[in-house]
Amino acid sequence: MTEPKPIDSPETLPGWHMPWPSFVVDWQKSALIVIDMQNYGCNPDAGVAQMLSLRYPEIAGYYVPRLMDTVIPNAKRLLAAFRRAGRKVLYTRHGPLLPDGSDMIARRRRRDSDSVVATNTPTLWSKGSFEHEVIEALSPQPGELVIDKNTSSAFNSTGIEWMLRNMGVETLVVTGMATDMCVETTSRDAADRGFNVIIAEDASATFFEHHHCAALSGFARVFGQVWQTGDVVAALGR
Repeated sequence: MTEPKPIDSPETLPGWHMPWPSFVVDWQKSALIVIDMQNYGCNPDAGVAQMLSLRYPEIAGYYVPRLMDTVIPNAKRLLAAFRRAGRKVLYTRHGPLLPDGSDMIARRRRRDSDSVVATNTPTLWSKGSFEHEVIEALSPQPGELVIDKNTSSAFNSTGIEWMLRNMGVETLVVTGMATDMCVETTSRDAADRGFNVIIAEDASATFFEHHHCAALSGFARVFGQVWQTGDVVAALGR
């Protein structure tokens, strides 16, 4: 089977002479990971997404429709396909584990403080809050693993690597937000640990389109592959 080309290819970057990441996917050993699709960032009536609509409508004008019309519907398609195939589904949730945020690194605590001063809205919410929960449209089902992390990469503050290895997972299909932050960082870390990683381009989002494209371009050139949701669903079905 010919796999879909990554978001960049020799045709789109003719000056790039190094090999492109390649691997053979055993879909029996694949899993879907839904990264940080939480109310604080993916619910237009809460948290950062709501703040953007009120204070930065030009940013919200790209980001919110991207979420509602493209990313969430495609994430639902991926969830349905992986569940139907009996493959593993995992979620991550990003935010402090303690209400006072003292478990976060100093840089992130400062960022939250600065954000509250600038916008009256933090960038993250602690475990147990409504904003920290996965959005209703993508709710985990019983028996699906939900991993709480307080770092951008799930591999830096949780035992996700050993959980994946214990479950026999070799290939991760990644969806979520934000493309240039937690999605990219988790995906690169997974690739560095020997997992095959596919990011679903149309099931991922960040606040600026050029940041989305730049993150996926760099990832596809060195670390893994970038597919469309339809290609993942078709390959998984075969």
